Amino acid sequence: MKRLKKNWEYRRVYRRGRALPSSKVVLYVCPNLSGDVRVGFSIGKKVGKSVKRNRIKRIYREAFREIYDSIKPGHDFVIIARKSAVDVSFAQAREELLQLCRKQKLLIK
Repeated sequence: MKRLKKNWEYRRVYRRGRALPSSKVVLYVCPNLSGDVRVGFSIGKKVGKSVKRNRIKRIYREAFREIYDSIKPGHDFVIIARKSAVDVSFAQAREELLQLCRKQKLLIK
């Protein structure tokens, strides 16, 4: 699984991508030309201290890794956590990402 690292990559996804909101996260999706599936995370300080932010990042990174193989190639994703994501479980995070990808028809299966 590849990651978005540069600021300009995030800005491109925000500008050209489509926002898919849910109760705990907002998922931005943007097609890319590389044919890879890349993901980045944005969790602001309003969500909590660093321990909580890193926990949320770990949970959503693992949830995304589980559904990675079923996502159509050629898309960049940015996951933005909301305050309500503090008490999310792994199963909830995985199901939430699956629902958002299904809604946008991004799944292979």
